[in-house]
Amino acid sequence: MKQKIAAVLAVLMLAFSQLAAAAGINQISADDHVLQNDEIALGGIMVGTPRSEVEAIYGAPTERSEPVKSAAMDEMMDTYTYGTSFQVIFVKDMAMFIISTANNGIATPAGVTVGDPADAVMRTYGKPHRYSRSESGNESFVYLDPYGIAIVFSAEGGSITRIGIVGYE
Repeated sequence: MKQKIAAVLAVLMLAFSQLAAAAGINQISADDHVLQNDEIALGGIMVGTPRSEVEAIYGAPTERSEPVKSAAMDEMMDTYTYGTSFQVIFVKDMAMFIISTANNGIATPAGVTVGDPADAVMRTYGKPHRYSRSESGNESFVYLDPYGIAIVFSAEGGSITRIGIVGYE
């Protein structure tokens, strides 16, 4: 009888593990690992960097969107695009979102860039606040600072494909 119960439990555990694997993984860390504010930057730009400072570092953008009113923030926002893979989104002339989508020399203060191996993220920053992996294997690592500003690393095929900083969720 004990063998039958153990066999049934083993089959149930295997079935649940297969369901979890099929649905992907979405974990929130309970250890509250928090980055310092100065660790969350891309190419020297942080949330709150004034537009004039971004222009002093990178010059005029390749493209600039027309300002639009953000319903979520009730403020005007516009986007500077540099090349084809680096964007800074401003709200009231302050950087609010920063995105890099190619190996373009734009790095975090710790030197992590798009194109680096995905495991470099956890080696550099430790356990993320939130980690998810889709059925196809795409990964997302989310780290926060004490003020809720997030840096998000996306990875496909074992390599970082996108780094984004989110000043407001």
